[in-house]
Amino acid sequence: MPVPSKSVPRAARAAGGVLLVGAALASTSPVRVAAAEPDPDGGCVDVAADVGLDFRGAYGTTMIPTPMGAMMQRNMGNGAAVGDYDADGDLDVFLLGQAGQPDALYRNDLVPGGDLRFTDVTAAAGVGDPWLSRVAHLADLDGDGWLDLLVVNDTLEDGSRGTSMLYRNRRDGTFEDVTQGSGFAPSGFIVGGASLADVEGDGDLDVFLTYWTEELGGDPALRDSRGTYPAQNLLYRNDGGFQFTDVSRESGLGGIRRDSFSSVFADFDGDVDLDLYVAVDHREDLYYEQVAPMRFVDRSATVGVVHKGNDMGVAVADLASDGALDVFVTNITDPTGEIGTGSGNVLWRAEGTGDSLRFVNRAAELGVDDTAWGWGTAWLDIDLDGDLDLYAVQGMDEYVTMTSLPLRDATARLFLADGDALTLAQGTGCDIPGDQRSLVAFDADRDGDLDLLVTQVAFHARLLENRMARGGSITVDLAAGGAAAPGARVSVTAGDRTTTQVVLAGGSYLAGPPMEVVAGVGDALVADVLVRWADGRETLLEGVPAGARVAPVP
Repeated sequence: MPVPSKSVPRAARAAGGVLLVGAALASTSPVRVAAAEPDPDGGCVDVAADVGLDFRGAYGTTMIPTPMGAMMQRNMGNGAAVGDYDADGDLDVFLLGQAGQPDALYRNDLVPGGDLRFTDVTAAAGVGDPWLSRVAHLADLDGDGWLDLLVVNDTLEDGSRGTSMLYRNRRDGTFEDVTQGSGFAPSGFIVGGASLADVEGDGDLDVFLTYWTEELGGDPALRDSRGTYPAQNLLYRNDGGFQFTDVSRESGLGGIRRDSFSSVFADFDGDVDLDLYVAVDHREDLYYEQVAPMRFVDRSATVGVVHKGNDMGVAVADLASDGALDVFVTNITDPTGEIGTGSGNVLWRAEGTGDSLRFVNRAAELGVDDTAWGWGTAWLDIDLDGDLDLYAVQGMDEYVTMTSLPLRDATARLFLADGDALTLAQGTGCDIPGDQRSLVAFDADRDGDLDLLVTQVAFHARLLENRMARGGSITVDLAAGGAAAPGARVSVTAGDRTTTQVVLAGGSYLAGPPMEVVAGVGDALVADVLVRWADGRETLLEGVPAGARVAPVP
């Protein structure tokens, strides 16, 4: 279980005995942990097979009868969720498969001292969903402090090809299927993403789903032209006790059938409620301002979200630590010009707040406009120097093999930050080839830096152990914050440098990331940590030693 505020800290079962503390540092000094010892060559090393994370994203059967539709359905990818479901202090992994290949839950059996090992506990835990699964979240859906599991699947309206799933954490390493009678019954395909947040501020997590419906741009004169497939974006209100209500229409988010992918809830305009950004394929993205609890208005044109591309993955951070949230969106960039709109990635730098909020695209200026056929992405301080770097994965092999050799041979891309500059890093081992989709960055081995979990289509999932870290870090675990964690901002100040990251239950692509931040502090010995929770409350931790792991609560 997460450590409550001001309780006696318990030692985490992690390398070096990293200490968990509450909302204020305990009188006992936290155990110091040395910065991760870098490999002489630096870079990333794929350790998935060595540590028991043996999962291949094999093709499965599809439910779309047309050749093009079937190809898209089997190639849109399958995601990953990461969280500490058994409350033992390390992060477990849930990987999703296509129809006929059960999803898999891997328990992290990290050995004190740092030896990483995952054990497949799918059958024992009772979560082997055999349907065409897209995205999942390990999240506390009933407010009991334990992480439940939500799985969103491609389905047929008649239920003959499965349902999406809700699993309650029984607190003993197993889950109970509570889907039936829950009201959570989305249907349709192709699922493009799922984001969780406490939208109305009532203390529990609501669920927003997006769908790619083969609308392919449709009629540009029609805002909501219908796609080929029977689905639309949905918002489910969490009423507590695993009861959900579809509030899509009354919330202002219903009826959207354009090709939608990743979404994020965050307070973009600074008015202490959560707005919504949705990446859209073939059309302009969607930005919704929340104007009243559970009521949204489309402000896309007003804030300048006018880029028309093939937008898929989303990453959010406050790059200047000025209170304005910046948005990076992956696209297709084909050197041959045969595929995609050719408009490249987007890096929306936010200017102003409230009614004056505007987004300006700086991707080309900063050199991050090309990540091939980009999917999952994240802002992260991979080398722990205090600057936020950028990583994006890519691929669409079946589609591009005969049309674009440059895209077929592309690799994932890492851009290292130095102040405001971002530089493409090559030959790091992080720039892996493959047919990649989802990305989740998390500290798998609890050595204080971020490792990279990457799912693939028709290939094995990869876990890239990070050996690039050169500085110290502080891990801020917000899981004990419950529903106030998704959308929270974590600012870490070491000396005269402040880095601000955003905790999201969504974003990237088909990703369910853990509710924690790893913040690099360079060679600083201590730093101050300020958490601005999604509901506006703040928690300040002063003088946190480098190497500590803290667990504040609102």
